[in-house]
Amino acid sequence: MICAWCLKEGKPGLMGEMEPLDDPSVSHGICPVHREEVEAELIQAREAAEHSRKEAEVRRDEVENLRKKVDP
Repeated sequence: MICAWCLKEGKPGLMGEMEPLDDPSVSHGICPVHREEVEAELIQAREAAEHSRKEAEVRRDEVENLRKKVDP
């Protein structure tokens, strides 16, 4: 099995063999180092999305309050 991320970086990326051993085809996966990096990026993206969602809620509430003041 070969790490697709390592290959993209020009590294060998060989992670070992996977069963069945009589199947010579190449399979791609992700090595532990790149998996950790991808998971960290995912967590950061989720946190950014949650922050944006909360900001949108605050703005929506502000607009709603202004509408109530203008048209009670």
